[in-house]
Amino acid sequence: MSIEALVDPAPAVLSAAAARPDVTSAMNEAHAALADLRFSEGLRRGWEEARAEAAVREAAALSIIEGARTSVDDVRALSMADDGGAASDPGAALALGIWRSQWNLASRFPALNTRSQGGARVAPTPLPALIAGLHRDACSGLVAAGLVESQSVAVPADPSLLAPALAYTRCDAPGLAVAAALTAHFRFRRVFDPASSVVGGGLARWILVTRGVDPTGVCVPSAYDALDPARAGRELAGWVRADEAGLARWIIHYCAGVVYGTQVGRDVARHVQAGRLS
Repeated sequence: MSIEALVDPAPAVLSAAAARPDVTSAMNEAHAALADLRFSEGLRRGWEEARAEAAVREAAALSIIEGARTSVDDVRALSMADDGGAASDPGAALALGIWRSQWNLASRFPALNTRSQGGARVAPTPLPALIAGLHRDACSGLVAAGLVESQSVAVPADPSLLAPALAYTRCDAPGLAVAAALTAHFRFRRVFDPASSVVGGGLARWILVTRGVDPTGVCVPSAYDALDPARAGRELAGWVRADEAGLARWIIHYCAGVVYGTQVGRDVARHVQAGRLS
């Protein structure tokens, strides 16, 4: 059966899967881990630096998921040397663009310590514009290197593939389930080409942060799947099944990734508190 013949999971099935006891338990574990991250000592005054480093680590993870051979140190070096020009090779060009997408996304997150920012708030961003911006940024390094035509950037491979994603953001499922759905949908359907999974990962982080699931913006959800992309591919089969049990399997996997991502976030907070990132 072709990918086109498969059915996207309905939002009602997503909500039903999220209500299952095993999924609720996994989400509760993720929420507890995120609460611990929220009160990390290094985030009291260093949350802006922590978000910047989390953007580097998430970008490195997404680059690996997209097939680039890179590391956190490589992406950090690219970010520090970024002058808006072309990178040295295709892998670096992709990783640089992915970092830009994560950095620009994190720059839009609501401030963690609002009193120190004079109560500043971030203006709402329409999701279609956010999605287009994520892809434009993610492909910017490839465009600069002449590897991708600028006309193909921020244009879905099939516009109809965006409709299910937007429907997931409007359904009444918990934020973790919605983030899991967006991650899976953009990986499986390849809504954009290239870097569809980057857009899905960025949109999932946006949901987690703006809905208050991860107010720190320092969790690194993609780090878990970057450890073993083959395992992540096997777990994605649950989403592809499109039934309640399959979606439950994927949400539980995603929550395990969030728990691991909070461990990475706490490591970031400790390094920020110590005044060194590596």
